[in-house]
Amino acid sequence: MAQRVEINQYKFIDALRGLAILLVIATHVASIARPSVPTLRLIAQNGAFGVQLFYIVSSLTLFLSTHQRSQIEKRPSLNFFIRRIFRIVPLYYLAIVAYTLKNGTGPNYWAPDGILWWQYGLTLLFLHGWHPEAINAIIPLGWSIAIEMTFYPFIPFLYRKINDTGKALLLILGSLILQLVLIAVYKPILLQYATGYIVQAYFYLWFFAQLPIFGLGILAYQILRDRKSENNKSLGNAFILLALFLYIAFLQTSTYLNILPTYFLYGVAFLVLTFGLYFNPIKLLVNPITQWIGKVSYSLYLVHFIFLVDLKSWIPLDASFGKTAQFALYFMILLGISSAISYVTYRFIEVPGMNLGKKLIQRLESQSST
Repeated sequence: MAQRVEINQYKFIDALRGLAILLVIATHVASIARPSVPTLRLIAQNGAFGVQLFYIVSSLTLFLSTHQRSQIEKRPSLNFFIRRIFRIVPLYYLAIVAYTLKNGTGPNYWAPDGILWWQYGLTLLFLHGWHPEAINAIIPLGWSIAIEMTFYPFIPFLYRKINDTGKALLLILGSLILQLVLIAVYKPILLQYATGYIVQAYFYLWFFAQLPIFGLGILAYQILRDRKSENNKSLGNAFILLALFLYIAFLQTSTYLNILPTYFLYGVAFLVLTFGLYFNPIKLLVNPITQWIGKVSYSLYLVHFIFLVDLKSWIPLDASFGKTAQFALYFMILLGISSAISYVTYRFIEVPGMNLGKKLIQRLESQSST
């Protein structure tokens, strides 16, 4: 029997998740306190692409875990879905309640007519990503969870079919082309039935826009899976520096007709960073702090936005307080408050949910052995 290797032995994975949520929080803080330093302002605004880093890490780790567990489990596909459900659902359902209590059910940016029963139904079933006026109606950041949950059912199929680097590259190219085709077909149709500005945003938020990003994570898996040793400091440093260069280079860029959207370019930069930290997990980026933040990143993602709009009323600052300093102060306060609450939700909601899933899997595995 093959020896089981736990994914969490890769410390850089949690660190990447930590970096991703820090970028996301930065971009949301910048929406209420824009830094006055131009480069910092661009970095903060482009922190929204931390979501793409989440997706790369997600597909990489899911393929790694599928590979490892398929060798030792009798029902790996069923167990995969059990793990995902017990990992995602409990906290997400709590977030639905929390955001409803906080924001109510009246009209909002993503639901101009107010939140209706069908939007709750789609959200509870994780199908809200398929309707422009449901995707963020209840939880403002719900689009990314919808995409993640949409991706999960494809994992067993993709794991079997995308089994080398060439096929991963074809998946990326094919999904980029598919996104362009689907926009051309469906955008005129949706504009007849949904609010125009929401439709404009929707085609970045829906699943097909992010499928190439998941493909980048699968590509990382295909490249790294057969390597015997991950320690190579010089190669790692080269990748890290290249990733930094690309991150800065993409702060203000576009391609012809936006065929390669900015979020995909950042996905490439994050792919390079993933290679860099795999080969050389430097302490600056892979350390106990970034790893801990990565462990609670799911909670942080759902928690921090609840408090974002209240920061200015809690801590009013006059014009003499510089905008960059205001951004830094709000960022640290929001991170601190959200981290404290996220520790509680991680400890008492996420972990018990995951443990319950593990117990169910153990029971099913033992039954299949008898």
